[in-house]
Amino acid sequence: MRRRTLLLGALFLVIAVSGGCSATLQWQRAELIDDTGIRVTGVVSRIIDAGTKYQRQEISYTVDQHRHTVVRNLDTDLSHPKPGHRVCLEAARTRPDVVRMCGEHYPQGDDMYPVYILVTVFGTAGLLFVIGYLVTGVRQARRIGITA
Repeated sequence: MRRRTLLLGALFLVIAVSGGCSATLQWQRAELIDDTGIRVTGVVSRIIDAGTKYQRQEISYTVDQHRHTVVRNLDTDLSHPKPGHRVCLEAARTRPDVVRMCGEHYPQGDDMYPVYILVTVFGTAGLLFVIGYLVTGVRQARRIGITA
C-alpha cells in the first residue's frame, strides 16, 4: 500500500513539474516576442488531417530571408482557411521559430496558458494530499508502536 502511495505521489510530482515547466516556457516565449517581436505575414501552405474535425494548418512565413513553418489550428480564428490564405503572425526577431498569432499573448494560444496553470495546481494539490496521507500514516503507526 505504501509503495502505491509513493508511486501516486511521484505521478503527481511529474504532473506538477510538467505543467509548471510548460507554463514557464510559454511565459518566456511570450516575453521574448513582446521584447523583440516583428509582424510577418504567413501563408497557409497545407492542411493537416483534413478529414478530421480538428484540422490543423501548416503556415509558412519568412523572417530575414529565411523560411519557417508553424502548425496551428486556425478554425477558431478563421472559417476554414485553405492553402494560400494569409495569416498575421508575430515572431521573435532573435528566434524566428518562436511565433504567435497576432492578437494573442502566448505562442500556444491564449486558451492553453490557463490549462498549464490548472495542471500545475492539480499536480501540486495531489502531491500535498499524498504527503499528508503518508505523514498521517506514519503518525498513526508511531502512536500504536509500529516503526515504519
